[in-house]
Amino acid sequence: MSKTVLIARPHTFIVSVMKPFLEEGGFGTDKLEHISGLSSQTSGIAGAVISLALSSSITESAEEVFLKLKSVAPRVPVLFAAMLSFEQARPALERIAKQAGIQATITGVDPTPAAAAQLGRQETFLYLSKDDLTSPERRSAAARLIQRHFR
Repeated sequence: MSKTVLIARPHTFIVSVMKPFLEEGGFGTDKLEHISGLSSQTSGIAGAVISLALSSSITESAEEVFLKLKSVAPRVPVLFAAMLSFEQARPALERIAKQAGIQATITGVDPTPAAAAQLGRQETFLYLSKDDLTSPERRSAAARLIQRHFR
């Protein structure tokens, strides 16, 4: 039985690129249709993906989805994704961590050894950009990181 990853804040990029990427890595995926389903859809998941995109089929912001996720499943590791580079996304990730009151380890596809050691922990924010999934070299590094983060 494969581990399931919840796509907690879907966006076209997440569904069209991330979903097949996760499935290639041996994960099952479940897509959140409405924030009210978060409690029932987090049971037994290996992790969650939250899009930082401005628009999503979930009307709540990435911050709101993250805070709700942490209230119903505090130990679930989270992967954030967007079209932005890691450097462009970092301020948004820092803001989410601050709003949640978390001293987060924020890392991308090129983690420092210290950040890599923190993968799989609820206070570690792994971030992937679209480029990380379209470049073959970065895609393979991203696959290894996801395996460690969603163990």
